[in-house]
Amino acid sequence: MSTLFPPSVRVLERGWLNCNQVVLLEHGDNVLIDSGYCTHREQTLEFLAGPGGLAGEPLERLINTHCHSDHMGGNAAVANAYGCLITVPEGEVKHIVPWTPQSVWMEQFDQKADPFFHDDTLADGDTFAGAGFEWQVHTAPGHDMDALMFFEPRHRILISGDALWEHGMGFVWPEPGENPFIASALDALSAIEALDPAIVIPGHGAPFTDVGAALARSRGRLEAFAKDPVKNARHVVKVLFVFALLDRQSMRVEAVPAYLRRFGCYGELSRKFLGVEPESLAEGVLADLERAQAITIQGGVVRPTARA
Repeated sequence: MSTLFPPSVRVLERGWLNCNQVVLLEHGDNVLIDSGYCTHREQTLEFLAGPGGLAGEPLERLINTHCHSDHMGGNAAVANAYGCLITVPEGEVKHIVPWTPQSVWMEQFDQKADPFFHDDTLADGDTFAGAGFEWQVHTAPGHDMDALMFFEPRHRILISGDALWEHGMGFVWPEPGENPFIASALDALSAIEALDPAIVIPGHGAPFTDVGAALARSRGRLEAFAKDPVKNARHVVKVLFVFALLDRQSMRVEAVPAYLRRFGCYGELSRKFLGVEPESLAEGVLADLERAQAITIQGGVVRPTARA
């Protein structure tokens, strides 16, 4: 897949706790897109410095597609190591300034990120230089209403963040009735279709070229969730729980109900859509995830099957 990119574009494909990082090499103006999760900061710095990343060269700028914890959690560590500028989407500033325990929903979702300061912003219609090419900035709302994606028209490369993966996309928050998040996510997919990328570098998973099939899969899922908000709510609960499990690596089965009770996102989704107590919610979530082979349960201990 790397042969489809110019040699100045490098992809550090990560596990599911971390997002992918994209290195755009240009002497004196190296750029990194996204920084991964904060608890893997040392691994991120190792990969970034290595032969598949900067290969020992300096880093001048770090740009975020959006400010969820798996995409900006390593910002502080990268900036501290390289002294680089940090650029965030213009719409995300309200979530990170001032920095609080609830910045980018960390307290509500049991997620973490190291506090950081940004130097400037990007917005829809802007451009920036990277890897010897000009990248166009486009909005990518839905999963994160303030997210951006970056398109290089010469080689038709799209850095999509969580707006589109090969087999899905970032979860979209459920709402009863007409869901503005789903409508926005469908608009983002239409924007991607109009750009007609030859290859997509997603926020998670491998780069891919069959963009039409990926768009069809994501549209189908979003349309199903629009018709059935309860199904969407169950999906979001499972995604959030697996993400927390990837960070923790294990959890006792008997501890899961108390965990779901402790963090506000699960209670909110249950009250609005599912109508079950934490004990029943935990039982259903674990059964669904075990059936999908997303977790294993052995000796009363729950573990994720995906690599973090």
